[in-house]
Amino acid sequence: MKHAVLLALLACSTGPAIARVPAVASLAEKTPFLLAVLSRDGYAMPFAAFDGKHWKEPWPAGRAAEMPVSIDDVDRDWWGIGQRPQRMTLWADGVKVGAVTLVGLAMVKSLCSVRLGLKTDYKPSQLAPLRTKAPYPKDGLLVSGDVPVERIQIVEPASAEWNRALILITDRFNKLETAATREFTDWRHPFDERRRKAQPLTLEAMYRAPNHKAGWTTYYLEVVRQYPARPIDAGCGVATVGSGWLHVGPKDEIKMELAARVTYCDRKGVSVMLPLGVIRIEDRTFWVAQYSGYEYENYSVIEPDS
Repeated sequence: MKHAVLLALLACSTGPAIARVPAVASLAEKTPFLLAVLSRDGYAMPFAAFDGKHWKEPWPAGRAAEMPVSIDDVDRDWWGIGQRPQRMTLWADGVKVGAVTLVGLAMVKSLCSVRLGLKTDYKPSQLAPLRTKAPYPKDGLLVSGDVPVERIQIVEPASAEWNRALILITDRFNKLETAATREFTDWRHPFDERRRKAQPLTLEAMYRAPNHKAGWTTYYLEVVRQYPARPIDAGCGVATVGSGWLHVGPKDEIKMELAARVTYCDRKGVSVMLPLGVIRIEDRTFWVAQYSGYEYENYSVIEPDS
């Protein structure tokens, strides 16, 4: 399976939730387009560009050394597609909401970092909170050109798909948890393997989109096994958090790639996904998503299919 082909990171600390992978995916000749996430307060953060053949990330993650005088003075290479788009299409939950105009530049604060972003003429239907809120609300994905964005569906808790996925991943999760407990040199898990398996596994989030392969569906899952707090834990017990991809095909064919890590109930260093949409280019499927945690927020273009 393939992981993030592109990742833009905004952080207070190093250590992104997903490893950076070189953007080397070669695709058939297509019209270039730009992706940006639109915040509730109307600022846009560009994070990925498809130049017709490759995914690119031409923008610096931190503060620019010198802010251009105006949006017209921005170097053409900064856009990643050869020119500045005048307007971009806003997509939310697979629905084309409307067009947004790029009107200027701004240094935008996100968590502990400041990055060069874009002012737009977007008027939110809900009151925008202060920038201190984290993760900051996003109202959708901006795309230049006529590239359609499909919805990533939320799977209903306790549905047949939800319950089946939990059954399918439990054995793999148990093995991953055991391996994760062995990565520590000066710490031992307070619960032995038998007691760990007896502790319930909770599926917290599950998202779905059709795979490009006929009859296949791709899911992204977030799960946790929370242990009761001991007196030494000060009310915050040990937890094992997992996430990853599950592909279900015809004749009950299953493929999965999960990861698990041992942490505590505060889940510091653990990210959660906000799906923004699916973009299809020829016979390849790309999920676009935000991952956020206590100290970072990043945007990824991911090809989860084999």
